[in-house]
Amino acid sequence: MNHKAESLILGISGYDYADLHKPEKLSELFKVFEHSVKIDDSALHAEFTEYRRCQGEGMSAVHISDLLVRMAPLLGSFIAKLFNIDETRIKQIDRIQHEFDHVFVYRHEIISKLTKHFKQENITCWDIQRLQQQLEALLTVTGRSNLWFNDPEMTISELASELWLTSNNNPDSQCNADELHSKAVLIKHQLSENPQATSLLTQQLEIQNPADFLESLLDIVRRWSFAALKIPQLQAQVAHWVSFKTPAKINFKDLVEHEICVENQYQAWSAHKSHHRRRDGFALTDKRFNQRQVLYEVDHCIYCHERDTDSCSKGMKNKKDGSFKVNPLGVTITGCPLEEKISEMHVLKRHGDNIGALAIVMIDNPMCPGTGHRICNDCMKACIYQKTEAVDIPQIETNVLTDVLFMPWGFEIYSLLSRWNPLNIKRPHTLPYNGKNILIAGMGPSGYTLAHYLLNEGFGVVGIDGLKIEPLPKTLTGDRETVPLPIRDFNTLYDDLDKRVMLGFGGVAEYGITVRWDKNFLKVIYLNLLRHQAFRCYGGIRFGGTLTINEAWDLGFDHIAIASGAGKPTVIGIKNNLIRGIRKASDFLMGLQLSGAAKESSLANLQIRLPAGVIGGGLTAIDTATELLAYYPVQVSKILHRYENLLAVYGENTIRQAYDEEELQILDEFLAHGRIIQAERERADAAKETPNFLPFLRQWGGVTLFYRKGIKDAPAYRQNHEEIQQALAEGILLAEGMSPVEAIPDQYQHLQAVMFDKLQEKDGKWQKQTDLQVNLRSLFIAAGTSPNTIYESEHPDSFEMDGKFYQRYEPDWAAKEPKLIATDDTRIPKVGKPAPLTSYHRNGKFISFYGDNHPVYAGNVVKAMASAKDGYPYVVKLFEQTLAALDPAEQAQRDRKLHDLQHHLDDAFNACIVTVNRLTPTIIEIIVRAPLAARKFCPGQFYRVQNYETLAPIKKDTVLASEGVALTGAWVDKENGLISLIALEMGSSTRLCATWKAGDPIVVMGVTGAPTDIPSGKTVLLLGGGLGNAVLFSIGKAMRAAGNQVIYFAGYRNREDLFKVEEIEAASDLIVWAVDKRQGNEAIPITRPLDKSFVGNIVEAMLAYARGELGATPIHLDDVDHMVVIGSDRMMAAVKQARHEVLEPYLKKHHEAIGSINSPMQCMMKGVCAQCLCKHIDPDSGEEYFVYSCYNQDQQLDRVDFDNLHARLRQNSVQEKLSTLWLQYLLEDNV
Repeated sequence: MNHKAESLILGISGYDYADLHKPEKLSELFKVFEHSVKIDDSALHAEFTEYRRCQGEGMSAVHISDLLVRMAPLLGSFIAKLFNIDETRIKQIDRIQHEFDHVFVYRHEIISKLTKHFKQENITCWDIQRLQQQLEALLTVTGRSNLWFNDPEMTISELASELWLTSNNNPDSQCNADELHSKAVLIKHQLSENPQATSLLTQQLEIQNPADFLESLLDIVRRWSFAALKIPQLQAQVAHWVSFKTPAKINFKDLVEHEICVENQYQAWSAHKSHHRRRDGFALTDKRFNQRQVLYEVDHCIYCHERDTDSCSKGMKNKKDGSFKVNPLGVTITGCPLEEKISEMHVLKRHGDNIGALAIVMIDNPMCPGTGHRICNDCMKACIYQKTEAVDIPQIETNVLTDVLFMPWGFEIYSLLSRWNPLNIKRPHTLPYNGKNILIAGMGPSGYTLAHYLLNEGFGVVGIDGLKIEPLPKTLTGDRETVPLPIRDFNTLYDDLDKRVMLGFGGVAEYGITVRWDKNFLKVIYLNLLRHQAFRCYGGIRFGGTLTINEAWDLGFDHIAIASGAGKPTVIGIKNNLIRGIRKASDFLMGLQLSGAAKESSLANLQIRLPAGVIGGGLTAIDTATELLAYYPVQVSKILHRYENLLAVYGENTIRQAYDEEELQILDEFLAHGRIIQAERERADAAKETPNFLPFLRQWGGVTLFYRKGIKDAPAYRQNHEEIQQALAEGILLAEGMSPVEAIPDQYQHLQAVMFDKLQEKDGKWQKQTDLQVNLRSLFIAAGTSPNTIYESEHPDSFEMDGKFYQRYEPDWAAKEPKLIATDDTRIPKVGKPAPLTSYHRNGKFISFYGDNHPVYAGNVVKAMASAKDGYPYVVKLFEQTLAALDPAEQAQRDRKLHDLQHHLDDAFNACIVTVNRLTPTIIEIIVRAPLAARKFCPGQFYRVQNYETLAPIKKDTVLASEGVALTGAWVDKENGLISLIALEMGSSTRLCATWKAGDPIVVMGVTGAPTDIPSGKTVLLLGGGLGNAVLFSIGKAMRAAGNQVIYFAGYRNREDLFKVEEIEAASDLIVWAVDKRQGNEAIPITRPLDKSFVGNIVEAMLAYARGELGATPIHLDDVDHMVVIGSDRMMAAVKQARHEVLEPYLKKHHEAIGSINSPMQCMMKGVCAQCLCKHIDPDSGEEYFVYSCYNQDQQLDRVDFDNLHARLRQNSVQEKLSTLWLQYLLEDNV
């Protein structure tokens, strides 16, 4: 981003830029607009005034649409005047009108009538070469030869349309005899001055009648055009001309063009080679339609709103009972969930008025940057064209938006329309702050849409999200004292997707949707919301962890809206599930798109191997497959680049000695593939073309999506078949009738193959035919998710539940306080009631819920946004009486209270570094100030800690931004809001912690995990290995405070790893120090008479203590009731085993042993990404199951499969070791 300050002087006197952000000035501006309409068209003004008064009651839908279509150009003109861009707007109108006057006249009046016109002709008798020469001569003499090379379609169209205007066959022709004569004379003169043209057009030049002469020239255009329809060499020339495009017929049983290929004894769908689209990395993969292609779609529309049959918006209904129709794929045709005025938008776009069209869109879809192309297609599914190609409405909508955004001050125009839109009679402009504050938990599509609506209603809104949300520059956002910098050129805000900062804002729109969609639109929404003075947004705040319901009320919130989105991914049942190489799709997509693993500048680690498979049939599965294919070349290229640079600095031995045998094999595999990718990229650069990686990726196994039924049964086919087509073009394969049953490991316990049941459809059911083993090195599961109702799991009985969802309620408004009525109707938008309220109702306060949490609106982005649009009026109505009684004279007082609340929240929610202390050569302490996070800490819990990418230093084109790191609170000072976090410098992210500086903003998300169970009156044994001792500081103190007797075994690899001895002493009644038998290690000295010291590992120390080899044993191991073990996975596994072997004679038979499990983690939000899933085996039944370690890190030792845990901790090890060395290289003085 490069933002150049440029003043914005408004074209309406009495207003400056700052006024566009003030509710009271927007109210005045609305009156100015009304007055301008009255001057321009008093009858229209009166009509619209009445519409506002009656709010549409008693008016037909056709009348309302017509009125809005007539009003929109006046609004477009007013806004153009306001921003002094009248000339730009007029040029846009003229350019679009030029397209319709020529290209689409050519399309409708010439091309569409050719077959009938030449019905009796035999084209094989035509001299095509001469016809081509005649056309070229005609273009040359009329001055169009140069245009031909730049835009041949427009060249032909201009000639054809101009000749059509003079044609005898044109019933609308208004040319008189004199005009025809003048035109004919001019062209004859031009032809006569060109000998070649004269020779080619001798026959035409002999025609004396002007009309007949001009018709003969039009006949040349017609004949050439007809030839272009029929002759292969000409067909190629016009293949991409919209004038020649005809809507394809739709066959619901064959929506996706594909061919069948045979792969390892199973068949798969693939795209034909000619349809493959080359892709290199993570730049925007879809550049969207150009203007002419968009106008084709606009022209394809028949403007059904004029007959109230605009099913794209309203859905397609049965005439008999008014119910929605269902298409042949079983999809209910409800149309746009937002009921956007689509057809009306098309009319405005056709007339070239993008500002007016955008204003129409934003009546019902003010967050339109979050919808449109490659996001939603409910409108297309409901288009009136059900037997031929539908109008590509999302392309049009996005084009309307971008045509405005890229105008001078385009972002400011969009921003203004989100706060001030006279066409939106329900809320034409933002209201002043009303004194009521809403907390929205979740800043995904439903959350940010709800924030918009409530802000415009005058509420103070605070959005929180567990994800890290990057800050934007204060110059852009402004604050209470400073007006934001007006943005003249949207390009200064725009980032290439493969280089952009992953903002974290937008929830699933950020981490779940791929670069098929332009995520710059998220920045538009984010920045626009941040400019509201009544809005605050905080990342790293987990609802239910950092903040609870009662705490929200205590802070001063009047309502809570839950918009936390989708939750736990589905775990499918296969043997050897989640061995190394198997991950959840959500884990992959979040790692790819939030950590920045796809960027060359990132230190994030995300390791995949080919061949790769994806299990699932939804859009997440499709997206995972395409991104795997795109990520692999990026991964191996980055590894090769860093390896070769490090080789030159450190030498081969230094690099390779860090790897074991398996890791070296994987590293060499990556390096070999990286060199092939590098060579292909060099070849392509020399040829000035995009690299073609697909043949190599296919050679290495490629990416295949496996679905248990037929592809045509898959949700992606039924709802988003266009995305399947796009994915096939990128090179993935789709295999149907493949149900995974077993993951087969190699000698290193890494996935090497998957055994499938090969199914075949018979009598409508998919039945097993045979077993089939498929070689796969990576497998990603995309089998659906559950709603994110984790709050109820953490805080039981907060809400009534309806299966996996919160129970939804419609209010009965008859009483003084609304009565909640449970609702269980159809779970489809427009059919089921919005019912946004949960069962919560205490002390006059309610809680609502939205998006994927809500059974009616779960499923996609636009439905989530619709839940906010349909649900926000309920929130407003809850405060109806209070708001009606507001005293305008007290506005300043209300504003001050809001400012005080925001100041308090800034202090409580934001975290910053106080100091960084080195405790040992490999362990550091980070003390942070995070008041709310500190207050919530209980012993055993932890935080997700990371720095901001926006603020991170850059070394050698590498951004020193960490991944999220799970760190426990060694101690907290709740009164002063301080947390001590201890980090072991194992990888690049933890090593980065030592580079952080006092005062740096930091993300401390949490608390998360579960408080360690603290019994009372028991004998407790604590075992800490290395960094694990930091976790036990607070646990041990809590144990002693609860009246327990604590014996503490503290083990270390090296004596120099010892830290905070006083804290360990305070956490125990007796300590047994242990340090491994290594050269230079000596026993740790004791400072208390009961303590012991031992040289050896922690199990050996326990055994020596139990046998009395260390002296008196005032606390006997067979008195221990409760054991807490925290350390490396190997240490905990050793303790688990020893308890049933060498230590068994010395331990109480029925003691409880708990381990704090250090699973690999990413989101740490208790069930979103599923990276932390830990395999358990019931010691009695042998049953396998999985638990989320970030939900509860304390797990029974005897149930944890430590071999699986160890393997999963190594899932990125090749990259991690290289990244660690790369960071060392970056931090050295010579870089």
